[in-house]
Amino acid sequence: MITPLASVLVNRLSGSRTIITRKMQTPPSLTYDQKLKIDDLAARLIESEEPVTLLVDGHEAELSEYIIKKLPAAKVVMDGGSLRASNIKLAAWTDYFVVSEHFARDYMGYRGLETEAEIKAALIELNKICRGDAFITLGEKGCAFLKSGMLQIVPAWLCNVVDTTGAGDVFHGAFTYGVHYSWHIDNIILFASLTAAISIEKKGVRESMPDLAIVHNSLNNYERNLTQYFGE
Repeated sequence: MITPLASVLVNRLSGSRTIITRKMQTPPSLTYDQKLKIDDLAARLIESEEPVTLLVDGHEAELSEYIIKKLPAAKVVMDGGSLRASNIKLAAWTDYFVVSEHFARDYMGYRGLETEAEIKAALIELNKICRGDAFITLGEKGCAFLKSGMLQIVPAWLCNVVDTTGAGDVFHGAFTYGVHYSWHIDNIILFASLTAAISIEKKGVRESMPDLAIVHNSLNNYERNLTQYFGE
């Protein structure tokens, strides 16, 4: 069995990163014992009557789909990083379908997302394949979604970029936190993007993730990126 491995190269000048991965072509199937453990966990979560929020990313689609079906009342957030058949299949179970700019571009067959019309068209199509709402993360350009059919692009935060590794994971984790506590969607995106902005000002991933207090206390220390990136 090939051991999954990822090597990350960080550009010191821009903070951008290149990831070189080696992974199995297909993830291992769930075993009977693993399913029993998931069944037990799901039963205890249901018995607790506490709200449950799941964050999935499509890398282990069988596991994600299995636990989603076991927890039908759970809110489901999906990190749709890149376009894969497994991601499209899982989207049908997703309440918050948060995809990257690359995912949306490839799904639509665009060379890039260069206009608001292209972003809106992509969101309309992505909304058709999920059970909730679609969102497109645009890096420093913000995060886009539809509100009552109208395109909304929430600006990102200006920050000193050191290392963007893990920024997407931090964004999705913070987004899921807001979903779990039933925040308004505008506040969820602001919180998630600020958390990601703080994280990329340090090297690494785990050590760069800010805690909740730091994020709340940093709100007045950052400015919004109000650059107009997209034409109509």
